[in-house]
Amino acid sequence: MFKYIGIFLLSLMLVGCAGKAKFDVRTQTVAYKDLSNIESPKGEPIIIAVYDFIDMTGQKKPGGSFASMSTAVTQGSYQLLIKALADAGEGKWFRVVERTSLPSLLQERKLIRSTRQQVDGEKAESLPPLLFAGAYITGGVVGYDSDIKSGGFGARILGIQANRQYRQDIVTIILRLVNVQTGEVVITTTIEKTIVSTSVGSDIFKYFDTDTMLVEVEAGYARNEPVTFALRKAIEKGVVDLIHSGIAKDLWAFEIEEIILPIAKPSNIKDYIDTTNDVEINPNRHSDIVFEDDGVDMGEKVEKTYETYLEEKKLKKELEAEATEKEWEEVDKQTEENADETDNDSDSDSSGDTN
Repeated sequence: MFKYIGIFLLSLMLVGCAGKAKFDVRTQTVAYKDLSNIESPKGEPIIIAVYDFIDMTGQKKPGGSFASMSTAVTQGSYQLLIKALADAGEGKWFRVVERTSLPSLLQERKLIRSTRQQVDGEKAESLPPLLFAGAYITGGVVGYDSDIKSGGFGARILGIQANRQYRQDIVTIILRLVNVQTGEVVITTTIEKTIVSTSVGSDIFKYFDTDTMLVEVEAGYARNEPVTFALRKAIEKGVVDLIHSGIAKDLWAFEIEEIILPIAKPSNIKDYIDTTNDVEINPNRHSDIVFEDDGVDMGEKVEKTYETYLEEKKLKKELEAEATEKEWEEVDKQTEENADETDNDSDSDSSGDTN
């Protein structure tokens, strides 16, 4: 009886371990955090257009024993790119203009003009001109590679088994920034995003009572990262790289925030003087007036008067003059010693010749 209870409890433990894979797309590091927290640009937002961003892989979603007509990658990546551009720096970087549905936009503007002319006649108010972009972004999904890496591990003992498996796919995108005036491709960036799929499982297969009783329990769980979620992160990371590449090429710049530290003005000198010490201000002593940064500890300030500066300067000159005088005295002394040695040598030579 206790044997059966033990087997049943062990089965529950295995099922609990295999109940949920340690994978959650919400806890992964996403590029959207960097996209929204990027520094603001210098000046006005950049007007930019997006014409196309399509799936260039042509791959179909993998199926079991039947053919699937669904594509492996979403066909709405164009919308994801527009959303990423609009969210860059909390909307401070780009102003995206509509180009894909431009015929519908022009048709609607035409209807507005026609309606206004019918109501107001010649006094009808004209529509403002459309915004034009100095550059546009294009590109697409250029690769979707499945089963780049796969593997797992497991163990079995006395009919009890537990295993874990994983698989990695890679999606690749390319973004290009094109100058409208020259047609030059100014920036090109390539982004790869890994798609992770995991599965865990366990089972029990055991005979009891001399092969007359069989217990079999099996449980498992699988989790696949959504391809659209991975593609969105890749596009957002591409927009961040696009901004940094433009800064490196001096196409735009970050806004530099100036930090101004308030300095005490002469009109506020009284606020910085300790009246309890009865300090008397001498107008000829500039160091009596000390300007300190409000709220910023710059360390201990050493006061120095103009008279002290003159005394130090005079003392420095005297020390330099004394050092120079000592050097000349040593030079004169050395010269006299050399002259005495020369005279002695001359006297010795003269006495030798006389002999």
